[in-house]
Amino acid sequence: MHKYVVFIKNRESKAIQKESVTGSLIKDMKQKGFRKHHIEVNAESEKEAINQLNEHSEDYLSSLREFSGSAVICAVCVGIIALVYIFRS
Repeated sequence: MHKYVVFIKNRESKAIQKESVTGSLIKDMKQKGFRKHHIEVNAESEKEAINQLNEHSEDYLSSLREFSGSAVICAVCVGIIALVYIFRS
């Protein structure tokens, strides 16, 4: 298995083996509009590395969606309690 560094540009991704990544490569990728993703992936190939990154992103978005739902429910409950308190006084 190799460790891959992933670069992202809009809907395009490129995974490059970490051993091959140099400062000049990072600058070149930035000039082409890519940005370095903060996660490094262990994989057998570039395609597998990108698939693993996509899976990680989906998991992250699912967790964020669940958290946002919980936060909305809490905010609604606090709002109702505040309204009951205001109109009860």
